[in-house]
Amino acid sequence: MAERPARKDAQRNRARLLETATQVFHEVGADAPFDLIAVRAGVSNATLYRHFPTRRQLLTAVYAQTIDALCAEARRRVEDGDDEALFDWFGVVVDRMQDSRGLRETLVAAYALAPEEPTPEVDEWHERIRVTAEPLFTRALHRGRIRLSLPWPEVLALVTSVAGAAGPDRTAAARMLAVVVAGLRTPESTAHRTVPPPRA
Repeated sequence: MAERPARKDAQRNRARLLETATQVFHEVGADAPFDLIAVRAGVSNATLYRHFPTRRQLLTAVYAQTIDALCAEARRRVEDGDDEALFDWFGVVVDRMQDSRGLRETLVAAYALAPEEPTPEVDEWHERIRVTAEPLFTRALHRGRIRLSLPWPEVLALVTSVAGAAGPDRTAAARMLAVVVAGLRTPESTAHRTVPPPRA
């Protein structure tokens, strides 16, 4: 009977580590010391390494939650069928990236056209985003909302780079993304709504 409480303790420790790691990566960046995460979570280093033997595994677990959210937002916009859906989703991507310094660093590197260290986890992120969000791009092309000059990977690299350049400054990010969106639009596209306003 002791196995069940032990399993619950392990689940609680893992959840606490993920929550703490999210906060630490937000404050310090993706290269935050593991010792700091363990101390803040109130567990030993051994417990941390038992759940997440490598930094890559911890980063993947933390940022998978954001990838899930971005995919859900893309799917919802695909179903809505709005002509502005692609540009709205760009705003969500930048906004989510600005929630965390570590996430900004990781996604900017992941969506660079020539990633320095491609990994299976990053490849999976690319594929999940492609499957859920590229239909927004394809629809915008078919409806004449976006120029034909840039392929999808280059468009996504450009959008994520906005968050990297702006850092935590949401007002600057909104301005820069507005310029990017204006450049992506076709001359015939006259919609005024581009990206959501920055959060206070």
